[in-house]
Amino acid sequence: MAEAKRGIGRRLSLGVSGQAFSRIIFALNTVALIPVLIRAWGVGGYGQWVALTALASYMSYSNFGLVSTSANEMVMAAGADDHVRARRTFQMSLNLTFYIVLPLILVILAIVAITPISQILQLTAITPGQVQLIITLMAAQFWFMTVRGLMVAALYATGSYGLGYYLAGAAKLIELIGIATAVTFFHGSPVSAAAIMASVALMDLTIIVLVTYRAAPWARIDLRQFDRSWVMTQAKPAIGFALWNLSIMGILIQGPRIVLASLLGGQAVAIYAIYGTAMRLMDQLLLMVVLPLEIEIAHSVGRKAIDQTYRLVGLGTQFSWALFVVVASFLMICGPLVFHFWTRGQVVFSYGLMALYLLMSACNQLGRVSAHALSSMNRLYGLSFVTLVISLAALGLGALLTVPLKIPGMVIGGIVGELGTSLVVIVVLTRWMGKPLSRFFIDQLDVRDTLAFAKTQGDRLWLRLRGST
Repeated sequence: MAEAKRGIGRRLSLGVSGQAFSRIIFALNTVALIPVLIRAWGVGGYGQWVALTALASYMSYSNFGLVSTSANEMVMAAGADDHVRARRTFQMSLNLTFYIVLPLILVILAIVAITPISQILQLTAITPGQVQLIITLMAAQFWFMTVRGLMVAALYATGSYGLGYYLAGAAKLIELIGIATAVTFFHGSPVSAAAIMASVALMDLTIIVLVTYRAAPWARIDLRQFDRSWVMTQAKPAIGFALWNLSIMGILIQGPRIVLASLLGGQAVAIYAIYGTAMRLMDQLLLMVVLPLEIEIAHSVGRKAIDQTYRLVGLGTQFSWALFVVVASFLMICGPLVFHFWTRGQVVFSYGLMALYLLMSACNQLGRVSAHALSSMNRLYGLSFVTLVISLAALGLGALLTVPLKIPGMVIGGIVGELGTSLVVIVVLTRWMGKPLSRFFIDQLDVRDTLAFAKTQGDRLWLRLRGST
């Protein structure tokens, strides 16, 4: 646990550098593959691939949020120096992936086999046989990622989260190179892309297992372990995270792609996804800071250091808004040129549509860091039911507006959903911390603590550099 004993500034520095590498690669993967896949499969074919992968992504909810809640529990246990609780959490959560999650995925695949997905999503470039194979390969990838998430959580508990981020980035880079090569030089199909994604996930899992076994001796697989009381204590946090993730990722982000595929076809899905990718580039950059910050928040909650938790939320929120201003300005100034080269002129840039996407992003930034804070505390259970209702209402509104307004109608629904979710999240967080709601918004504008924190960490870094020389 030597890494965990190092200062917060050093851990954050290593974590942010690892996240920087990982998020740059993730962003590159998303951005670079769009022109490659459009050139190989056409805009419609690319849109159908996006719709199918969006549908397949719902299988990730088969783990019921087990990865994130267990990881948070391990980190908080380590922060409280309760290594017995950390070990029990690791063993039980991993065993549940074999005894519950894996059989559930197999049941889902059996249901998919008898469902006319090609007709529902209007898939003309992907055959029904290919649809079944792609979903099977993606199911394997999701299960590998679930096990990987639990293994790497043990690294987070030791404070070595930077290493996990670097390995994730390296795996994503290999995936990008593999898919681009297969599609460009060997006429790779969507099945080939799915096969590469599953293979890389297995390779990444293997490496993480070896690294975790060395870094965390207490993290050992024992399939004989089963503790019903542990399952009951983790049920509410896991359900809360699963419903939250379904609300945000499954309904607000992936849901519009499936609805658009059913209503307007692959071309509309491709345009919606391309604009969404450009807007969510800032999300990848933001996560460089927010994910390491989330781990530190879990540590501070484990120590019951509420004031430090509050300051960390403020630090992340201020960084989030600063990043939004930079990225939004870039997209509105350089958007036409970027879209022309990015999509090879096949998708025209629209200032009005991009403005709607940026408004949706601004509504998301309002409560983004607060949501990560609540997630790191495993306090999403009650909140998740409210956000699920908000998200479903927003998706329904978007579907209704799509008929007369086309794609902008779906984006307007997303704006309503993001704003409602952010406001609810902030209310819940401030109540838990015992902070006035009005004071919270004022404190987010006060950068003095942030500047003082940055100065302190800069001074420490300077002293270390001088000492090393």
